Amino acid sequence: MRRRATPYLLLAPALAFVTLLFVIPLLYNLVISFFDWSVIRTPTFIRLENYQRVWTSARFLAVVKNTVTFSLLSVPAAVVISLLVAMGFHSLGNSRGSSVLRALYFAPVVASLTAVSYVWVWIYHPSYGLANALLNGLGRPGLDWLTSPTQVLPSLAVMYIWARIGFNAIILLAGINAIDGTYYEAARIDGASRFQQFRNITLPLLNRQLVLVITVEVMNTLKIFELPFAATKGGPVGASRSVVMEVYEQAFRFDRWGQSAVYVVTLFVGIMVITGVLRRLLVRDISE
Repeated sequence: MRRRATPYLLLAPALAFVTLLFVIPLLYNLVISFFDWSVIRTPTFIRLENYQRVWTSARFLAVVKNTVTFSLLSVPAAVVISLLVAMGFHSLGNSRGSSVLRALYFAPVVASLTAVSYVWVWIYHPSYGLANALLNGLGRPGLDWLTSPTQVLPSLAVMYIWARIGFNAIILLAGINAIDGTYYEAARIDGASRFQQFRNITLPLLNRQLVLVITVEVMNTLKIFELPFAATKGGPVGASRSVVMEVYEQAFRFDRWGQSAVYVVTLFVGIMVITGVLRRLLVRDISE
């Protein structure tokens, strides 16, 4: 009994924390989604009307499209660039200046996405921003980075990728450093090229770290709020409004807490399904 109970006792503080801050609010949110809930009116039970109103609205389709597009623009590029950076750090090893370089790459992770957005708003400024100054110096016209409906999501994706490279690279670097060097020695003796070593040794043995990074990035991009809220307020004309921004808008601007809860429930289920499918598809047994 003691051996069986010990793991649960050790997990109890974390489970209590998760239950208090995540499980109970989620269940409460689920209840609210069935009510016409307002802070100034008596709540009325309306069954599935909130779900019908939200899922058939143009705003819902628009914010889902924006969020998914942002995720598709951000996640693949963030993972690939982070992997390249991690491999570069691994090649540097413990050479002079490598620790400072790693710290510089990791520095944006320490800052909040709100602070990151303010830095990039200055970089993207059409008149005195660094981005257009570089383009003009190359003889190219400046771009409407955050004011064009077609350019705003790619511009936000660049901001997000820049902020996340350091975190992902550190995780991948730890995985690369954990790979036994004898595998590479044997491959070189057999005449394998560097690309063949990367494809047949590095990627398979780095699978769990890659799946972790991909899963975390998918969850973060689908829950994105601070970056578009601080940089564009969801504009122009709603082109960068995310699902979580719509949760905020419905609850605190329109006082439609029931419909806001529907967005939360939908997002939660969507993230669980997408991440579950990704793990199912991407996780590989090294012994295969």
